[in-house]
Amino acid sequence: MVATSPPAGVFELECNELRIVEVGHTDTDNTTVLHVPSIGLVVAGDAVYNGCHQYLPESGNGGLQQWMRALDKVAALQPDRVVASHKNKALDDDPTAIGETRRYLEDVDRLSRECHTALEFFDAMWTLYPDRLNPSARWFWGAQVLFPPGS
Repeated sequence: MVATSPPAGVFELECNELRIVEVGHTDTDNTTVLHVPSIGLVVAGDAVYNGCHQYLPESGNGGLQQWMRALDKVAALQPDRVVASHKNKALDDDPTAIGETRRYLEDVDRLSRECHTALEFFDAMWTLYPDRLNPSARWFWGAQVLFPPGS
């Protein structure tokens, strides 16, 4: 069975309109979020991270900037709650996670230009984000991608 999108990307569930919103490239291509305007909810999937190190292998060649534009689209929905698929379950589904995801990407962008080695980048991100979950992502999906061995 093949999944198909509903007409105009909108469907109803228990008398609530649910909207499929295409936000574009985030940690991968063709990301969508689910918006439930009646309750101020966005199920953000991979567009927004909440307390976890972010997946960066597909962030080159303008990917960081595209992800930030995707975050603008999520923020424009003005949600009261944002559910991230990558999250520290001890944290609330607060929309401030949108800005925190952006700030992380801005720091990655800046540090990828300022640092000279994978270890230097790793340490700098550790200093900025010591409490985020999945620190191995900072090495394998961050430092090693931005500063491949032998570069």
